[in-house]
Amino acid sequence: MDDVRPPAGAEAIPVALWGIALVALAPFPAAAVVYCYGPAAWTAPALTLLIAWAAITLAFLGGVRWGLETREPRPRPMRQAFSFLCAVAAVVILLARGRAPDTWIVGGFLAGFLIQWLFDHQTPDTPSRYPILSTAVTGAACVSLGLALEKAMNG
Repeated sequence: MDDVRPPAGAEAIPVALWGIALVALAPFPAAAVVYCYGPAAWTAPALTLLIAWAAITLAFLGGVRWGLETREPRPRPMRQAFSFLCAVAAVVILLARGRAPDTWIVGGFLAGFLIQWLFDHQTPDTPSRYPILSTAVTGAACVSLGLALEKAMNG
């Protein structure tokens, strides 16, 4: 079996692509679980990993959006600008660490992923498999960030 069965009208997602996506998503739940339930000595590094991985992934999603848009015969400047701003937002939120409470940092990434997801799902002319993959990435990130946010807020 080379492909995962798509919904009606969608193109198949190759198994290898799902494999890469799952490996790329693994740091989200791993870091969140260690941060929330792991030994006290590991909580700070786990939160750092979660935040850093969120920045990398959010910037990556902006780059994917940029790449999809550049395939268009006439790229839409607003879509390219938004794609770039996702990467900028990821860096700004990351650099705010130590200057803002961790709850704001984690919440900022959570909001960033949700905004990126909403934007992606309102964009016409994307490959039919992209929304499924985008939802998987966003879901893993948001559930993990939500778990971490609860811990950061309530200790």
